[in-house]
Amino acid sequence: MSKKLPPAKTIPGLVYTHLATERVVGEQFIAEHGICYIVSGNLKVVDGGETRVFNPGDILFYRKNFLSKFTKQPEEKLEFRSVTVVFDRESLTTFAEQYGMVYEEPFPKDNAVLKLKNDVLLENYFKTLVPYFDAALPEHLINLKRQEALMILLQINPALKNILFQFDMPDKIDLEAFMEQHFRFNVEMKRFAWLSGRSLATFKRDFEKVYHTTPGRWLQQRRLEEANYLIREKSRRPSDVYQEVGFESLSHFSYAFKQQYGVTPSGIQ
Repeated sequence: MSKKLPPAKTIPGLVYTHLATERVVGEQFIAEHGICYIVSGNLKVVDGGETRVFNPGDILFYRKNFLSKFTKQPEEKLEFRSVTVVFDRESLTTFAEQYGMVYEEPFPKDNAVLKLKNDVLLENYFKTLVPYFDAALPEHLINLKRQEALMILLQINPALKNILFQFDMPDKIDLEAFMEQHFRFNVEMKRFAWLSGRSLATFKRDFEKVYHTTPGRWLQQRRLEEANYLIREKSRRPSDVYQEVGFESLSHFSYAFKQQYGVTPSGIQ
């Protein structure tokens, strides 16, 4: 598995990531379920306010309709490499119909990313995937490889069917707890609405009832409060903070910060 590949080589439903030296930081709305095998390097995930680090050999299951922040970090003399299998709705619907899989009850854990227990079948499955990225594969073979992954996954943890085959809109959840957990994510308002189990109109209406202001105003205020705390109390640099709390650019963050506190972020360090 030492062959050099581009930073990301993709087959529909399969992704090989290869980072030689750079450290990649990102923020992501997880649009589809999937499993990821870390070949080398490490992956830091911020999920629901909790930070976890995953290492070579770890196999992760990630859940759609969640938000996460991640850092892909090569280790000394070792590149970051991972192999990911993505399960879109069509492939899951087909599998559910073929094998009689149905959602039964809510999954007990609320994390976006779950670490799976070590399993030799799943480890060997991922190792056999790498050669596929050097060849043009027919669609039916890709679908078979995804079905194989699902079969192994459900053998390891049958309860995952209550994630994989839950095709309905997310349930309506407590808005205040949800926003406090996710205000740092820079996503569209309709995404916040969907993830909280609401239409955009209902989200705005419920938000007004809870916070007595608009979502946009509250988000900016809450992000500035968090940034102010990190800079003043934790001695963090503005350039390291602005993206972490949800601002797109340092210039916008600095302008908003001065409007709120009467001083630029660098002025209070």
